[in-house]
Amino acid sequence: MEEKRIPALILNILFNLVDEMMGHHSLVMLLRQAGLEQYINNPPPLDESPSITVPEYSRLLAHIYEIFGPRGSKPLFSRGGRMAAAELRQHHPTRFTVAGTALKLLPPHKRMQIVLEQLCKEGEAVYGTPHLLEENDSYFDLVMPVCPYCAEIATRANATKQPVIRPVCHIPAAVIGEMMQWATGEKHSVQEVECIALGARACRFRVSKEASP
Repeated sequence: MEEKRIPALILNILFNLVDEMMGHHSLVMLLRQAGLEQYINNPPPLDESPSITVPEYSRLLAHIYEIFGPRGSKPLFSRGGRMAAAELRQHHPTRFTVAGTALKLLPPHKRMQIVLEQLCKEGEAVYGTPHLLEENDSYFDLVMPVCPYCAEIATRANATKQPVIRPVCHIPAAVIGEMMQWATGEKHSVQEVECIALGARACRFRVSKEASP
């Protein structure tokens, strides 16, 4: 079975953000530590061509977390997630065809459900891991029993006996938040209420059906 590979545009956005927010020296250091020297002064294209494998991507995120720390990596991950969601939607608008004109005729919670279901399909296609959607009266839960975002962070935390104290999967939380705002025209709270890096059995992202004030 062919190994899943990350779309190049996700790396392009992430590397540009590190360069912009942390400086070019930090980007070069990151790429060397992650074993991705081929991207020094040669960024991946802003398209969906395959780049690194999913395990390599998990290790890259762990390196970012280690180098910049929980506080430094969070804004980088969050901004990268929002930008990646917008780019992927722009590159493949047909994937969200039902989320176009027809979507506007549906109530907000139904729009959210449709887009979240599509995000689950996209996640499974990109990472090859299960993405499950559960619905409650007041919220949706998007659940990842295997999480490529925190897999290596969790492994290293266990190996070094330095526990993670807060959820770390800011990229998918930002992707979900950006897509919910696009679908409904309003912001919705998205919180990672369970994280594998904190010892949970799955990463769980809770999406409020009520718009944020």
